[in-house]
Amino acid sequence: MSSGLVQTMYGADSSNNKKMKPSGVAYQYKKAVAPAANTVVDAPLYVIINVGHATKYEFKYESDGGFVDYGVIPIADNAGAGPVRIDIQPIAWKGGAGATGDVTFIYNQSSASN
Repeated sequence: MSSGLVQTMYGADSSNNKKMKPSGVAYQYKKAVAPAANTVVDAPLYVIINVGHATKYEFKYESDGGFVDYGVIPIADNAGAGPVRIDIQPIAWKGGAGATGDVTFIYNQSSASN
C-alpha cells in the first residue's frame, strides 16, 4: 500500500503502466539547518533551541548589527521536556555552549527549488 504523498508526487507513465513519473507539482516542506555559532545565514521562519544551558543565548538580526540578548532558555533536559520553539528570524546565534546542533533554524522549502 503506497502513501498518499507518493501517489500525488508521482503518476503512472502513459507509455508504460509499470513505471511511474514525477507529476511536476511542487511541494512545500520544512528544512532544518543547524548553523555553527557566529555563522551568518538566511533568516529562518523560526528557531528551535535544542539544548538548555545556564548561559544566555544571543541572536543577530542584521549583518551589520550586534547580537541581542535573548536570555537563558529554560529547557529541562532530563525531565523529558522537548526542544523550545522561538518565533524569531535571526541570521546568526551565539551563546549556550556554542556547539553546532544546539540551535536549529527552520526554513520553508519547495521541491521546485531543489
